[in-house]
Amino acid sequence: MNVVAHDHTAQAPTQKAYLRRYVPYLVFAFCASLYLLPFMRLLLQGTDEGLLVSGAVRVAHGQVFARDFIEMAGPGTFYWVALFFKLFGVTFVAERLCLFISSLGTGLLMYFLARRICSRYQFLPCLLLAATYFGMLWPTISHHVDSNFFALLSVACMVVWQDRHKYGLLFAAGALAGATTCFLQPKGVLLFLALLLWLGIQNQQRSASWSSLGMVAGSYLGVIGLTLAYFWSQSALKDLIYANFLWPYRHYGAVNVVPYARGIFRDYWNHWITPVHGIHWTIGIAAVLIIPFLFVAALPVLLPIIGILNRRCTARPEILLYWLCGGALWLSEIHRKDITHLVFGSPLLLILCVFYIQKSRRKAADYALQILAISAACLAGLNLCVALTAHPMATRVGTVAVFKSDPVLTFLDTHTKPGEDIYLYPYSPMYYFLSDTMNPTRFSGMWYSYNTVSDFQEVVRVLDQRRVKYVVWDTGFDDRVLPLFFPSLKRPRVDQLIIEPYLESHYTQVESYNGVRIMERNSSPDSSAAR
Repeated sequence: MNVVAHDHTAQAPTQKAYLRRYVPYLVFAFCASLYLLPFMRLLLQGTDEGLLVSGAVRVAHGQVFARDFIEMAGPGTFYWVALFFKLFGVTFVAERLCLFISSLGTGLLMYFLARRICSRYQFLPCLLLAATYFGMLWPTISHHVDSNFFALLSVACMVVWQDRHKYGLLFAAGALAGATTCFLQPKGVLLFLALLLWLGIQNQQRSASWSSLGMVAGSYLGVIGLTLAYFWSQSALKDLIYANFLWPYRHYGAVNVVPYARGIFRDYWNHWITPVHGIHWTIGIAAVLIIPFLFVAALPVLLPIIGILNRRCTARPEILLYWLCGGALWLSEIHRKDITHLVFGSPLLLILCVFYIQKSRRKAADYALQILAISAACLAGLNLCVALTAHPMATRVGTVAVFKSDPVLTFLDTHTKPGEDIYLYPYSPMYYFLSDTMNPTRFSGMWYSYNTVSDFQEVVRVLDQRRVKYVVWDTGFDDRVLPLFFPSLKRPRVDQLIIEPYLESHYTQVESYNGVRIMERNSSPDSSAAR
């Protein structure tokens, strides 16, 4: 009896210590949730979210990606969001639940991975990422957000495997890298290669066996194989290869040529220094707020330098894992070198940089981290204040928060029925989701020198065959948006236009809002003009 009593008393402290390990994560999750929730109600207009969400609606309704609609993004986000639509209905709440899980999961993983190697400033990498995430790609449904979540989860599984050496963790790491590939192909492939390289190095040091590499490779290839088998069974494999490999290889790189870190000044600094009563009093504030973005932009140069200066700190295997996987994530986003993509490629590099700086015993290093923390906190706080200024707007899929009213959506709500076909040209796919209407074509957006001539001809043919009643035509899109995001796109001559002449001859303008023309189909159009 004494032995039994002794065993129970010995286990009690162990169980308490085990539970205490999770307390910081519970506190972090609670605080992070309080911060994230105000953003979840916010709808950022003019983003790519509509492309992904309207595609997810099509998947939820039984359509197959690449066969029934075509986008240059991987299939992962469409099916990930469609899962939430299937479970909770096609609503804004269901969509934001998906975004909340990806965002909170990313924060928790950043905190876990930072705690693994950083003895101080463990919150800082996550704070930096949260502060710089806000913009064109967050808080929105995005394959960049989702791919980062699954990629970091894969890395976390590999980190935990070092402690427990359970094959299930290796299987999960490989499978999650495969899932990452479905969201963003370069990111998943490069992450997979980084994991194999790291395990190969560990094998040389007798810390991992060849079977470990086989487990990761097998689960990764299994996910890719199952994905390809699904699209083959749906007669969509050829279309998938074209959408996600052939077309991007031929076209995507050319249209995404932008200067390095573009957007730091155009999208942030210039807005922050707007004169108030003719005085640039915000320049000092802007100088503080811009620091996290400059830090992210400097990572490719700054991190190798401080890494070499502190090379004695790289003995732990996690450090090499972060280097390899962090480099993979960064390279996967460098196809477009603007500041937004640099931020989404930086999660693990941020952790490494904070790790090396806090390892330095110099006061200057500690001051640098304090400045980073203050500026990141100020930026995160400003983002929250901006989000809270949005006002509610009712839509067919639920109430959203916006910064300004939308007369186009109001028109669609009063003149169309749920499920009705409309067409948005050249690019406003979020209206399909918010108005609960359907896109009769396979394309969410159409741009000359981006889409092919046959794509434009197909759209005209569908509009003619389906006799789509309403078309929303943003005539200022080419002048207002394309120079900002695709400056290398060539503009067509007037005689090369395809859709515009068809709309002018077959539709009549019924409303116009700041260059957005709402066109209604003529009752008896000259069908010969469509040919």
